[in-house]
Amino acid sequence: MYLYETKVGATILHNTTYYHALPIGLAELHQARLRELKGGGAYVRVRNHPLPLTKIASLYIDTFLTLIAAVFLLLPFCYIPGTLAMFWVRERELHVKHVHFVSGVTPLQYWLVALVYDILCVAVIDTCFVIILILYGNDEFIGTPGRSWATYFLVFSYGVSAVSLSLLLSSLFKSATGAQIGISAFHFISGFVLLLFSSILESIPSTYDFAEFMKQAVFRMLPPFVLGEGLINLSVVALFEEVLGETISPWDWKVLGRPLAYMYSSAALYFLLVLALDSKSDMRAFYRYLVGSSASSSPPAPAPAGVGGGGPRSFEMATLPQRPGARAVAAAGAAGSEDEDVAEERRLVRAYLREQEAKGAGAEAGAAIAIESLRKVYPPMAVDS
Repeated sequence: MYLYETKVGATILHNTTYYHALPIGLAELHQARLRELKGGGAYVRVRNHPLPLTKIASLYIDTFLTLIAAVFLLLPFCYIPGTLAMFWVRERELHVKHVHFVSGVTPLQYWLVALVYDILCVAVIDTCFVIILILYGNDEFIGTPGRSWATYFLVFSYGVSAVSLSLLLSSLFKSATGAQIGISAFHFISGFVLLLFSSILESIPSTYDFAEFMKQAVFRMLPPFVLGEGLINLSVVALFEEVLGETISPWDWKVLGRPLAYMYSSAALYFLLVLALDSKSDMRAFYRYLVGSSASSSPPAPAPAGVGGGGPRSFEMATLPQRPGARAVAAAGAAGSEDEDVAEERRLVRAYLREQEAKGAGAEAGAAIAIESLRKVYPPMAVDS
């Protein structure tokens, strides 16, 4: 046919996911040329039957799709820590946490209960996640019982480390809404964004060493990044087993062993930092109490008759740093413009203490605790209605 002796330039736009698109496009092109040469009644009949994909080719396609799914699976997991942390910020905002501490709850007890509660919530979410994978039949993650358990422990370990990190980050926020948005954004950047950034750096020979250094020094201390790395490692296990012809355990160090070790070690580190930050104020108060006790030269008052274990103590309240508005109010009180009822109450208390001291019973006799020079200053109002 003269069709093949003529030069025909054509561009065929077709859908690459539809196997018959390209043959149909070529058939239409040849039919148009045939009708141009032979007349309007000519036509081309095409039969197309693509060969089935080999096992390796099919596995390559499935692995590629699973890699994309593994990256995008990070998106919903970024919102879980921020949602759980907002409740603890809300407790601090409403002074519920302060009430717990005043009632005798230690920082270890408070944060341990918070950690356990959040981990239980994460365990329920992880269980639902694995059930969804089973329903969709994703063999790369749940193809065998070993992979199923490995996937569950990977996301559970992420929950433990991410919850510990979110408890630490919650101290930076004053509102529950801000904590939810800020912590979720942090996990999105440290997971989805950094994972793509690291992959790009590794694909460039000149930045490969820098990418490996950043992964070991910084990135693997971030739970979302480690979760993405573990999901990617799991998704290529089936391909490597087929290519190498050997069985690879999902618990291998290069598959999930290293991600699990990083996540649990970072979880312990973040939780210890939470305890250290919350115990810092208690340690300062205890230090001030010890310094004040050693600097005091007056002996404690003798115990009243009939009272065992020592009598009541008198505390002289230390002057704390004040804001500029509070200092102005305190200066006004010292100049004689304080409330008359407050001044009268101070005069009565001091007269009572002097009377008890004159009787020889001690200034604190008759009172469980005598507090002197305690001042509560209210800052000036921003709006005077």
